[in-house]
Formats: sequence, structure tokens, C-alpha cells
Amino acid sequence: MTSSRLRALVVDDEPLARRTLCELLERERDVELVGVCRDGPSATEAIRSGRPDLLFLDVQMPELDGFGVLRAVRDIHVPAVVFVTAFGEHAVRAFDEEATDYLVKPFDDDRFGRALDRARARIEAARRETAPEQEPNRWLERFAVDCAGRISIIPVDTVQWIEAQDYYVQIHAEGKEHLLRESLRNLETRLDPRRFARVHRSAIVNVGCVKQLRRRTHGEYALLLEDGTELKLSRTHRDQLQLLLGMR
Repeated sequence: MTSSRLRALVVDDEPLARRTLCELLERERDVELVGVCRDGPSATEAIRSGRPDLLFLDVQMPELDGFGVLRAVRDIHVPAVVFVTAFGEHAVRAFDEEATDYLVKPFDDDRFGRALDRARARIEAARRETAPEQEPNRWLERFAVDCAGRISIIPVDTVQWIEAQDYYVQIHAEGKEHLLRESLRNLETRLDPRRFARVHRSAIVNVGCVKQLRRRTHGEYALLLEDGTELKLSRTHRDQLQLLLGMR
């Protein structure tokens, strides 16, 4: 990404909903909360002045509803919009408005995480489209890992896969494991998406190390890497991986 920080704006007329969304977003190292609004008119002003990347937008609000807000800022490009509402009947209209996701209250942390992951992917795609053609390589080429007072340099090309370990990631490269203090979500934004793909909520693989896709029951798939590692492939990420593997 041009910047690893996503600028997010929360718009909801319910105090509890605003507080919940803010608390969830503040846990994310790659998200900057740039504003909180309780009605449509203030949201319109905040979008125009703050130009957020990501908008968590309530549907039903006094004065101006969520759809009215989007109409009022048609000339402002907001890469990712996640509607948040207690009513499921607006979903079709929301996706007609090219919403990234539609969260129905109450939602749990996992469902929120999936919505945020989709927003990250949408924002990354938008930034790639607008990036200057002559922009220098912005993807990681190596990792510097501190272990017992020594700094090990690990070329990205040698990495087979990466897994989440609480506030760390574990890098698997050339038969060895290395811990790096960084979230998987943040690291994903710094890896070349043509070479590395999220395959599960807690795993990223080097696409060049994928040996097989194995079908499981109920439409599930598993990945087999060249070193014999087998990983679950979630349905959420299957299409993108198949595209990178030339299967679509």
C-alpha cells in the first residue's frame, strides 16, 4: 500500500454501536480512527473534510440516512463502505451501492474481522489503481529478525508461509521458524499480493510454494506446500488463490 494506515470514519446514531466499533478499530495497528459521527449531516461534512479510506455507516439515522449520506458525497471517492445496521432488509440496496460488506447488529468479533479484511482488500485494490506507474518497489524484499541478540536477514523469496501467533507472526523459511513482532494483517499489506496470498484468517502462503489443492468434504479445500505442510484454505480466500495459481 502507499500507506499502511487505513483512515476510518464511524457513523452511527446509537452510542453503544459507536463505542463498539471504535473499540474494535482501535485494536487494529493499521487503522487510524479519524472521526466519529452520530448523524448524516455531520458524516457528510466529515467525509468531505477528512477523505477517509473506510466508512462504517449506519443505515437508519435521523435527518439523513446512510444512503442519503452516500448520495451527498458522490463526488468524494471512499474506497470501502461497510454498512452497519440492525435491519437485514437493506442488504440488496447496500450492495447496489457497491458496499464492501453489510454487518447486521449484533455481530461478533470474528464477523467484524472478516468485514475489515474485505475492506482492506478493497482499499488495496483502489490504491494500486491510483498508484503512479513509476512508483518504486514498495513490497518487502527481506525480513530482519532479532533472535538472542543476533539479527537474521531472511529474503522474502525463501519464505514458504507465515502464520499468526498472537501479537507476532511465525515465518517459515528453508526449514526454520522465526518470530517477528508484527500482526499478520499489517504484514499482509507489505507483501507483494502477486506472490503472497491469505489462505486463512491466520495464514499467508508464498504462492510459488503451493504444490497441490486437495478437496475435502462439504466443498472445503486444503493446501499442500512443497515442504509437506498442509494448511486449511478458507472459502473467503479460495477465489483469490485460484486466480493467482492460474486456475481461473
